[in-house]
Amino acid sequence: MLKIDLLDNKILYHLDINARTPLTQLAKKTNSSISVVEYRMKRMEKEGLIKNYLTFLDAGKLGLTIWNVYLEFKNTNSKIETDIKEYLISLKNSWWIAECSGKWDLIFSIGIKDIKEFYRIVSGLHNKFGENILNQNIEAHTKIEIISRGFFLNKPGNNKEWYKEIENVKINETDKKILKLISKNARLSSVEIAKQTKTTARIVAYRIKELLKKNIIHSFRLDLNLKKINMNFYKIILKTKNISSKKIENLKQYCINEYNIIHFEEKIGSWMLEMELNSKSYEKADEQIKRMKELFPNFIESYEIILIKNEIKSELDLTKII
Repeated sequence: MLKIDLLDNKILYHLDINARTPLTQLAKKTNSSISVVEYRMKRMEKEGLIKNYLTFLDAGKLGLTIWNVYLEFKNTNSKIETDIKEYLISLKNSWWIAECSGKWDLIFSIGIKDIKEFYRIVSGLHNKFGENILNQNIEAHTKIEIISRGFFLNKPGNNKEWYKEIENVKINETDKKILKLISKNARLSSVEIAKQTKTTARIVAYRIKELLKKNIIHSFRLDLNLKKINMNFYKIILKTKNISSKKIENLKQYCINEYNIIHFEEKIGSWMLEMELNSKSYEKADEQIKRMKELFPNFIESYEIILIKNEIKSELDLTKII
């Protein structure tokens, strides 16, 4: 357990809204000095709470559709499960893989240009490991509200829609190089990026500004090891009834104000809504969703809580796919 105080929480709150926030602005927002803020950030990095500063791209802007595949295993051992994970990690199109506890043993996300490509990927998995897959569920993303972690200061986080529409915005090679560099180091300076891309800091700053303006860069976020502060990561599957746009919007607004819900996902598949949240325990997460179900009795029929035990791959460099 890492002990963090109010200043640490303020820093984390603002960095989760914009992980590229300059130290001068962070110092002002937290009523502290630049040197103290820098020291606190380095301490949280060293202690393993802050793993990375991520650049989160909007896959839809790059012409990609995003699919989640949920797997329940059978007849496996540690070696077989390692082989499955290594196979999925090796796939160019896989960009998020997680080990779970609950009905599902593993979830992975795939970014693709067309459905035939998705079929080749999933059928390839079954060709290699079909005898070890008991159940499979496939969900397609349609729209996601991404919400910063408000629980650091017990107030709502900032929210912004991701994957609003599928386009095919072209980006040049310079943009690709910049995005690759900042995919897992959003705080890399324009000067350092310029050195590695053989351009100028002014051009780098302009290109990043344009990528933000076009919403290709969705946000700059923190990648945290929340176990360091006694928090867990859960996915919530919601089975709904009498679904309507108004009911979805009302539930979404409720979730935005819940402080610890970080994703509100609209999907197509066996279920049409999913959430991601951070909570101190399964029991607290269950209490929270029970309360939500009671508030929306004519909409939420049932729910399933999945503990994300380990994120095996979180590859935000979508330039590998396009």
